[in-house]
Amino acid sequence: MFTLDDILKRWIPYRLEAIETLRWAWSLSQANHDATIEVHVNGRCRLNGNVAAIANPMIEAGFIHARALLEFLGLTVTKDGALCVVTKRRPGDLAVENFSTPSVTLHRATPASVAAAYPGPREEAEESLVAIFQTSNRWLAHVTDGTVSKEWTDHHIDVALRGIPVLVHNHLYAPLGLDLPKVKYPGLLGRNK
Repeated sequence: MFTLDDILKRWIPYRLEAIETLRWAWSLSQANHDATIEVHVNGRCRLNGNVAAIANPMIEAGFIHARALLEFLGLTVTKDGALCVVTKRRPGDLAVENFSTPSVTLHRATPASVAAAYPGPREEAEESLVAIFQTSNRWLAHVTDGTVSKEWTDHHIDVALRGIPVLVHNHLYAPLGLDLPKVKYPGLLGRNK
């Protein structure tokens, strides 16, 4: 069983790192999908394949973590593809409102708070988060025909992946007077090279 402190200091940062890894893998895959890649461990080649063999699991895991953070913040989508607030939690689910203190009440994110955090059009902010939900739900977490409410672009995905850490900061860390956790492994996967 996890404590709220575990979630705040370990698991939320872990999920934020997964989003950063997804961003890196998405970029690598888009530019080099069929390129050859080798993974070396202690100087020995342990895996030889194409970029997709490495990037796809990172991308898929990142989408699931992104969806989990959005649900933690209180967001979901309707069957027709509209962003909305979660109305019911499952037993055992932890959510942003569980982190309220006697002096600070934390609130779920809403489509309005999403729009307020994004400098662009409200529709684009909402659609970008819907893209995360639908991609995660329809393409990854369930075997489906892949039908989604709209054709999502790389721009939608990028807006969502840049926006989720902002929403986590705005709805969790900032109200508690805390900084958003730093990426634990900033040199991970050569992103800073």
